[in-house]
Amino acid sequence: HLEKYVNFIAMGLMRLRVIPAWLGCLPIKDDKIEAKVVHDQLCSMVERSDAQVLGPHSQYLPKIVSIFAEVLCNGKELATDETTTRMISVLKRFQQTLPPDFLASTFSTLQPQQQLMLQSILST
Repeated sequence: HLEKYVNFIAMGLMRLRVIPAWLGCLPIKDDKIEAKVVHDQLCSMVERSDAQVLGPHSQYLPKIVSIFAEVLCNGKELATDETTTRMISVLKRFQQTLPPDFLASTFSTLQPQQQLMLQSILST
């Protein structure tokens, strides 16, 4: 039983290192087909509130919001219509559940056109 426990802990530690590196590679822009698949996977993980993707104390949320913003600003190139609709729903949920100062500080790190686009989406 100890071996299973050690493997479980090792996998958890590996994910702690892999997830930030993975998020750092997103959004994918070069391979449009792969981009749609990977961005859909990210959206699904965020919808499930996957603790590893969100990070300890949700520390990866600002990066996730910036990925979503960049994907949404690129229209249909980087995500399917279904994925973009789901990303917008996730962002609206964040707007309702996260402290306003957290979102404001996250938005302040985005490009001006991304800020305007998100403000437009979240005000409807």
